[in-house]
Amino acid sequence: MRFMMNNTKTEHSRPGSGRHRRLSFLCLLLSLLLTACGGKGASGGTSALPASSADSESAQYNAPDSGELQAVFFDVGKGDCILLSMGEDNVLLDAGYEETSSEITRQLQARGITSLDAMIITHYDKDHVGGAAEIAQQIPVDTIYLPDYEGEADKCGDLLTLIRKKGLESIRVSEQETVAMGQAEMEIIPALVAYDPAAENDNDASLIVTIVYQEDEWLLPGDIEKDAIEIWLADNNRTFDILKMPHHGKKEGNTKELIKNVDPSIAVITDSTAEEANEKVLKQLDKNETEVYRSSVNGTITITGDGSGKYEIVSEK
Repeated sequence: MRFMMNNTKTEHSRPGSGRHRRLSFLCLLLSLLLTACGGKGASGGTSALPASSADSESAQYNAPDSGELQAVFFDVGKGDCILLSMGEDNVLLDAGYEETSSEITRQLQARGITSLDAMIITHYDKDHVGGAAEIAQQIPVDTIYLPDYEGEADKCGDLLTLIRKKGLESIRVSEQETVAMGQAEMEIIPALVAYDPAAENDNDASLIVTIVYQEDEWLLPGDIEKDAIEIWLADNNRTFDILKMPHHGKKEGNTKELIKNVDPSIAVITDSTAEEANEKVLKQLDKNETEVYRSSVNGTITITGDGSGKYEIVSEK
């Protein structure tokens, strides 16, 4: 089956100081022809990514220049799989579902990525770790960063087995790790809340990733919930340009405070049409004058920054 995909390009900039404001921006619709693959991923909330030949796709991908930081939020439905790139460095933050792993592998290869400098798994839920083993099997990874707790075997067992069998380098993040990615600095922050299997609080035990590149600041907090958000708010009063909303746009009692504290210019929500972001969260982001991009609405979302607070956003839909 073939379909037309509209790639919408948006240029977004923020003032150099003071509170971020929504600015006017220019939209350009580009019609591109791709081949779609059918099927559904796990739990009804995942979606298969559009498929086409790597040769035809490679021309449409805008690889970042050496001075640009880029994040590709792949549409895997209600799940996370984010490619972070700068220069020749590539990091995969979470890996989506097992059912979407072959398509993510194909998309990485179509971008000319034959190896990854790092893979970071924020926590051991199937929508974040499910595709990790298959992707790492096909695309070599220098270092795999993992939460510092033992996850359930049916969710992360394949990845842990692969690490043992192949002797892959892995780090259990128990203290803050600094990773250089091109000219950007990435911090991997250990879980703010201890994992309790009885409480099944693996979301709250997510690793948190921040990225700083000159004036650009990104916050990618996995699926943290109320308790971890509370600890973050107590210890941080930093603002960030870009915020990946935790837990796919779920509302917590302190989500409003998180949005006000972080004060993002741009928010990305990795939700699905079957499980959409909470309406009150969307209203709070609108009240904060934050531009919102959602997997359920925009498909795969690519954000590119040049370190000056100016961003180009290209969405699949």
